[in-house]
Amino acid sequence: MHSALSPSQLQLLDHLVTAEIPSLDAIAVAVRGLDEASIADDVRTLSWMGLLEVTGERLIITPRGKAAYFEAECAVLAERLVEVSVFADELQRRTPSLDAEMHALRQLAEGAWSATEAAAYADRRVKER
Repeated sequence: MHSALSPSQLQLLDHLVTAEIPSLDAIAVAVRGLDEASIADDVRTLSWMGLLEVTGERLIITPRGKAAYFEAECAVLAERLVEVSVFADELQRRTPSLDAEMHALRQLAEGAWSATEAAAYADRRVKER
């Protein structure tokens, strides 16, 4: 669902996860750094999608909106962990002496090991050198 949301829609949901926003209040929009030009369209679209509700004078995120927001956050974090793993490969290629550390980092980024397991592995390998 998150791939259908624009950056400004995700930014609006991000703010609504924290707190309600006065409905289309120019000062509230400006204070939160939201795009004043797209906010009305975003509110209409997100409301139509069932991701937020306009209740009286307030914008409120719905449970479905929270799910969409956290799904998008998870996707961003997953992409970041892939980048960390690829970067560990590159560092390992450039600096073979960091083999144990980069292997531990990659296992941690891929979710195969906990931070404790990764640190223990790196410590054992360093002691073996």
